[in-house]
Amino acid sequence: MRALISLFAGFLIAAFVALASGGPVAYAAFHCVRIHAVLGSYNGDPNVQYVELRMDFGSQVFLATHTIEFRDAAGTLKATFTFPAGAFPFGASVANFAAGDSILVTTSEFNAAATGGASDFVFTALNTTGANGGDPLHPVQGPGGKIGFAQGFDNCDADIIASPGEADSLAYGSATADFGTAAAPLPAAAGNAQGLRLSNLNPAPSNNHTEYSPQHVALSTSSVAQVDLATNLGTPRNNSRVILALPAIPPLPTPTFAPPAVGGVAAAPDQSSLPSRSATGSAGHRTEYVLGAAAAALAALGAAAWATRRKRSASH
Repeated sequence: MRALISLFAGFLIAAFVALASGGPVAYAAFHCVRIHAVLGSYNGDPNVQYVELRMDFGSQVFLATHTIEFRDAAGTLKATFTFPAGAFPFGASVANFAAGDSILVTTSEFNAAATGGASDFVFTALNTTGANGGDPLHPVQGPGGKIGFAQGFDNCDADIIASPGEADSLAYGSATADFGTAAAPLPAAAGNAQGLRLSNLNPAPSNNHTEYSPQHVALSTSSVAQVDLATNLGTPRNNSRVILALPAIPPLPTPTFAPPAVGGVAAAPDQSSLPSRSATGSAGHRTEYVLGAAAAALAALGAAAWATRRKRSASH
């Protein structure tokens, strides 16, 4: 703890020196933070949501009173999450503060489903307010919308004071972007295991469309070493440097179809127009057919004899 306090004290001294020299004091506060990943639903469940922030410079830990705003595709504000007072030394919101460290804010349903640990903050009625019919406990809008972090402040660029806007924002779907054009819509279908994820840790946002893309969330949990924080893109990661895992989605069963018989299905012949048979076995059938043939032969002999007699009578 003593070492942690010393580090925070060092950051405060550096901030004071920067202020006295006219330098960018805000760099040692909260400005250099990117929206790294957003999940709007998981396997069709819209209650499993998260927003992961990442520090693109170290010491971006003083988040108290700053907000994450959630808007729909039309730009209407739906919910606002406000970081509570910092619970760590000097009012820091989280304990780890190296470049690449994450801050994970989720719904309670996400924590119930995830393994490997828990998020750093949870959307609750105490820290999130709804607006215009929005759900404060499940604030991520989909499939289109916009998420803004630290409205009224800029990221690590030259116009922090002259032209404040937002530290970062992500527009997706049909929403209007603050940076470039909107990213792809948030996937939401059953069987979906993807969210939108940043492809880099650049100090300043440039274009939502090129920087963000749908990427699979982690299906196994792991710890990330400090040396890998800035290059490991796996999500969702909390400030304890652990990538949390959501349960694997079982594959949909492959439908099976019985192939039809070649030539169609054979049907029994219609027996209604056939002569009735009195015999009950194959021997009886043969007897009946033999007797019928004999009767036909006798009839033919009789017809021939009659024709012979008639011929003889005509000759006399």
